[in-house]
Amino acid sequence: MLAGRIKIEALALVSLSCLAGCGIQPPPNIRPQEVNVASLDPQKWFIYYSNDMLSHPSADPNGAWSFEFPGWQKGGHVNYVQTPFNATTMLHNISITFRVETNAPQYVVREPGDILPATFHVFFEQQNNNLSDPNGRWWARPSKYDLGSQDNTSITFVVPLTPDQWTNVFGQQDPNSFYAAFRNVGWIGVTFGGQRFFGHGVAVSGGSAKYVLVDISVT
Repeated sequence: MLAGRIKIEALALVSLSCLAGCGIQPPPNIRPQEVNVASLDPQKWFIYYSNDMLSHPSADPNGAWSFEFPGWQKGGHVNYVQTPFNATTMLHNISITFRVETNAPQYVVREPGDILPATFHVFFEQQNNNLSDPNGRWWARPSKYDLGSQDNTSITFVVPLTPDQWTNVFGQQDPNSFYAAFRNVGWIGVTFGGQRFFGHGVAVSGGSAKYVLVDISVT
């Protein structure tokens, strides 16, 4: 049983790299106007690898920006939401405040092998990432949010930029690779998926849900 469980989890982690193997193009090389600053301008955030979604989130009166989770029946899903970022020094924390406004949502995870509850994770990506390098993207593992767990409440995560808090595409921790990736960081943001596939997409099959970014900073 243990060997079988390890094999399943290994397959789940490897599948995080599917973007490169599924013919999906990496994000363009867009550089921010300010260094060491995460923009709150919705037009400087990009929604990638998703369906039935706009290219950018929308300005929100109760936060910096927001988007509605798309409907599963229309083939919709939201995967990556990210903004260009340039660090000129090794920073210490990513702080993110958000709220998920809902009305009886029924969340769906897009990946057939994934499991509920649906989640989102903070992540960062190297500049000029080709989507095949396992150290090109890093996810904050302990600081995940299970959609539906504290909806309609403002929540703040403070994620230390230390390698013990982050894993790469294969779910591995590697201090040298982590620091090398952040020294060449090109994007930060959030990804949506399930318990196994952090960026493979989330939708709603009933009810409604809106993700509101209130604030994000890197210090």
